[in-house]
Amino acid sequence: MLFRIVAAVLFSTAGGIAGISFSERLKTELELCKSIREMFMNSAMIIRCRAVDVYYLSSELRQNGQLFRLTFLNEIPESYSQQDDFHEIWKNAVNSQKNLPDDEKKLLCDFGEVLGRSDIEGQLVSINALEETAVMLEKKRSEACSQKGKLYRSVGMLFGVMVGILVI
Repeated sequence: MLFRIVAAVLFSTAGGIAGISFSERLKTELELCKSIREMFMNSAMIIRCRAVDVYYLSSELRQNGQLFRLTFLNEIPESYSQQDDFHEIWKNAVNSQKNLPDDEKKLLCDFGEVLGRSDIEGQLVSINALEETAVMLEKKRSEACSQKGKLYRSVGMLFGVMVGILVI
């Protein structure tokens, strides 16, 4: 009987942990989205004030402590090389970061295509449009985090307790 009670408690705990894990994944996606929006704002400011090239911009973004979640920035070279295509490097770096959802990957790939393709004003207009998309995506992630997060935690615990009861 003691074994069954211990097993029931363990199943309940495991269900709760699974629910919390799913909830934390939603929270991580929201934080990534906030980091992307922050990166867009910083990029627009750097381009507007300094008129730098794409390699210097990526180096500046890499040094920004608020963007630590965007690990793909570490894969972008700091200087120009004749055989390299920056836009292809950017796309490959974005795709190499595994914890980015598809919507964020597409947004970041679009951002990489914008960089260095036109004059300063053209880049700023495009970045502003991408930033608006990021704001909408952030709202979507925030709603999902608040609604589904509670659901995942509750359902995880409920299933854990249910299996625990079945064991007893």
